[in-house]
Amino acid sequence: MTLTSVLEPGSRVLVTGVTGYIGAHVAHQFLKAGYVVIGTTRKVANAETLKNQFESEFGQGKFEIAEVADIETEGVFDELVKGVQGIAHVASPVVINDVTDPQHQVLNPARNGTLNILKAAHSHGKNVKNVVVTSSVASVASESVRTSQPGYVFTEEDWNDEAITVLKQFTSTGQTSPPGLAYVASKNEAERSLWKFKQENNPAFTLTTILPSFVLGPQLVSPKSRQDVSKGSSSAYLVNYVIGESTDPQQPPFAPFFVDVTDVARAHVLAVEQGEKANGQRYIASAGTFDFQRIVDYLREAYPAKQSTIAEGIPGKYITATFGIDGSKLTRDLGLVYTDLKTTTLNTGAQFINL
Repeated sequence: MTLTSVLEPGSRVLVTGVTGYIGAHVAHQFLKAGYVVIGTTRKVANAETLKNQFESEFGQGKFEIAEVADIETEGVFDELVKGVQGIAHVASPVVINDVTDPQHQVLNPARNGTLNILKAAHSHGKNVKNVVVTSSVASVASESVRTSQPGYVFTEEDWNDEAITVLKQFTSTGQTSPPGLAYVASKNEAERSLWKFKQENNPAFTLTTILPSFVLGPQLVSPKSRQDVSKGSSSAYLVNYVIGESTDPQQPPFAPFFVDVTDVARAHVLAVEQGEKANGQRYIASAGTFDFQRIVDYLREAYPAKQSTIAEGIPGKYITATFGIDGSKLTRDLGLVYTDLKTTTLNTGAQFINL
């Protein structure tokens, strides 16, 4: 099928989950690139602050809000896709702890939400040219390979199918699954469903997935208090060190690889703008390794007056990753230049240091 994937200046782009940590940045990058953005949120009121910020920066009429109470509802995107040329599907549950029903709390919304947007674009989005979906390196890096093959470097060719198998083993025996397992499994299942849909339906639009590692960086709307820090934001881990809530920087991170949230957002724009090249591709977004000790070292150097607040840990004693994540394809194919860890840390610190 011949795809005419070039978006004209001023094209309309649908961004789901626009009030989320990543979703807000994705919308911002599309607006900066000159597109009109329609952002979905569970409640319109949740996006009013974001709307005001966008209108202040880009003017009236560039950002619209659409209420989507439940991304699992069949047909919920059918009307929204009719007037857009590009789609960035970011909305997905981020539930790490307290998962009592993995299937209904996490897996179903991730998979069904993704399929709903694809079905809508395929059946009703006659003008849709490019679709990009946010996945995660969680759908790539399997536990068994990490532990059995030290030094293994994961690429877009890898799949973490075992996460679903392991989760089923826990749920079938009535056991509570470990924190994060349902989230990891949901990312894999949603992305597997996406590529199956593409294979079976051969849609007229291009389709690409972005797979971020641990996302760090400031929030788009600056919080006024710790309570304003997005619950679904991995930046909260960094914020906790900035304000002194976390005190042990030698604690290993959930995953020792990071990417700046702005780079993740920019990757979505690049995938849409270069749809023909990106069609059918998975792109890992990962800038390199990190640990919390590096972060506090950067923060304590930048804010000497806050040294009694920011934990010291053991300066210079950093974690060595036992495996690798290769994010270079995104640079080679689409031209993304990654932000380094120090810049990401200080940009975040500047936003949160006085909370």
